[in-house]
Amino acid sequence: MLTFKAEVLKSKQKSDGTYNVKVRMTYNREVKRLSTNIFVRQEDLTKSFKLKNPKFIKEADAIVRHYQEMCAKLQVDINNYTMDEIIALLKGEQRKSQEIDFIQFSREWIASATIKGAENYTSSINSFVQFLGKDRLIIQQLTTSLLKGFIDYLVKKREEKVKLLKKQGKRIPSNRVVSLYLGSIRHLFNEAKRIYNDYDRDIILISHSPFENFKIPKQEATRKRAISAKEILKIYKMPYLLDSKGRERCGRFNLAKDCFILSFGLIGMNSADLYLCEDIKDGVITYYRAKTSARRNDMAKMKVKVMDVIKPLVEKYRDRTGKRVFNFYQHYSTADSFNKAINYGLKQIGAILRIEDLEYYAARHSWATLAVNKVGIDKYTVHAALNHIDEAMKVTDIYIERDFRIENEANRKVMEYVFREISVK
Repeated sequence: MLTFKAEVLKSKQKSDGTYNVKVRMTYNREVKRLSTNIFVRQEDLTKSFKLKNPKFIKEADAIVRHYQEMCAKLQVDINNYTMDEIIALLKGEQRKSQEIDFIQFSREWIASATIKGAENYTSSINSFVQFLGKDRLIIQQLTTSLLKGFIDYLVKKREEKVKLLKKQGKRIPSNRVVSLYLGSIRHLFNEAKRIYNDYDRDIILISHSPFENFKIPKQEATRKRAISAKEILKIYKMPYLLDSKGRERCGRFNLAKDCFILSFGLIGMNSADLYLCEDIKDGVITYYRAKTSARRNDMAKMKVKVMDVIKPLVEKYRDRTGKRVFNFYQHYSTADSFNKAINYGLKQIGAILRIEDLEYYAARHSWATLAVNKVGIDKYTVHAALNHIDEAMKVTDIYIERDFRIENEANRKVMEYVFREISVK
């Protein structure tokens, strides 16, 4: 038989001198204790540590009756539950009466989650809070109509931003916000359902599904960043900025020129990987693509042969300590600051060569575009060379050890096409 009794444990005095009133559960000779919201002092207790204050006796009796009524409702004795199952059921019943704050839940989930892109979830919630005009939202209030209102809000903000950027003569970035933010809100909502709903015990705290018949707008196509072979060659041939003594300056312009060519010659290697890579042997750089290594069984491994056209640059920036391939980390504290420096310099280069919105990522886009459209490399090879995940080939790839020969042969052909007048090998 299941019994409940209020009690105070003498040995459990808190640092402030109070004691928490517990509810002792006894079932099949097993004992468990549940905390309550009642805290008493020694003067509220008898010498034998029984409650004597009428106020607290009344409150404790009410809690005990509440548990008794819930167990009667759940038919505990008939269903032959274990003690742990009873406690889980009681907590579930209590939670049914709770209001779940979606904003609070989201922030707590983001803080505890070990995922990449946590900053995107934070930005999504911050924007959602701005739209709501408050930092609290009962989850049942998260409806389809509210989501549509959020989209309208984001679209309007985007229009205002575009108008301002046009006025300032600045580049208009691709519009990812709506799909990114709504996708993040959807994921957080589904996480709340996963945590709060216990389908095995029919404890459903979140019963509605605002995303069920709600279509999140697709992400706007990424802005095309590829430049022509002629423009790449112009960047390569640009004279370096010199100091008063006629020596090459240590500055962002020269850095950007070199790193753009380095990236292009290394099959679109991104700045984080240039910054971090540690392995070069027999003229081959081996690295693990930082952007996707955590999501890949092979850790996004890549091997790129250093072609003759970029060998002087590899030597120029070689890390003499041997810790890494390049010495960029000695001049920039983070990969992010390194990337910002490159893009700042590329803005200067772009202005001189009249290449609109020249960015570091254009090296990668250009390599892929030239490989397919000018050199005739098949898309699967380009896909592999860029080290993308191929969902269709995931299972097959488990059994195939890549030697990167095909990817590097494709790179040789691209280099020969762009740098015809220069030895590339």
